[in-house]
Amino acid sequence: MNNSLDLLASYRELCEAAGAARAAGTPLSQSTREQLAELEAALRTRLVRLGVGPTSTALGTRRADGQDSRETGGSGAEPHARHRSGAATNGAGTLVYCDGACIKNPGPGGYGVIVRVPGHPEQETSGGKARTTNNEMEMTGAIVGLKLAASLGADEITVVSDSEYLVKGMTGWVRGWLRNGWKTSTGQPVKNRPLWEELHRLCQQRSVTWTWTRGHHGQSENERCDALAMAAAQRAASRG
Repeated sequence: MNNSLDLLASYRELCEAAGAARAAGTPLSQSTREQLAELEAALRTRLVRLGVGPTSTALGTRRADGQDSRETGGSGAEPHARHRSGAATNGAGTLVYCDGACIKNPGPGGYGVIVRVPGHPEQETSGGKARTTNNEMEMTGAIVGLKLAASLGADEITVVSDSEYLVKGMTGWVRGWLRNGWKTSTGQPVKNRPLWEELHRLCQQRSVTWTWTRGHHGQSENERCDALAMAAAQRAASRG
């Protein structure tokens, strides 16, 4: 299927099948998961090469530190599917999926990451902390994924996350925070500033596209990252 419309139609059919399976409580077959992943990667690669991305929405996302809708640094911008900075040439098609989880908020938490760099085996990683927040784990997962992708030579990367907080922050809020000296629109210090600064630094060194996906909605990589994150959170809790 070389036609983009054919790719999109096939992807939609598979997504509908995945949604029906989820509603029925039936696990997806491995072949269906693989087809979904292949089609999604092909579509995202075409969008990245065209410099086009869908606008993210603000529905169905996880909320944690009470910051998602208020800590905007005065920008008021809705998240967009891409955030580009710097030149990009040889890393087209790299995908980073990431998710964070917290058993309590704050409490034991974890992150899960999948990294796909063309020409390299798929990478999975996870980690956790005994006391953290959901937002911190979402951001940490993105940082770990970006660093891993960069270590494999990627300089054009699409990050896929179900965190509105993360995507809004990196596609809108961070610009206002930089202008305001890392203060919110109400003059309060930005929470998680070191993590935001690290994410911003990583984006200055390569082209990064930020894409929001609805969590717990049948997207196979997001589901896998969630499972990795929860397992890491449980390990952190067991360590006390």
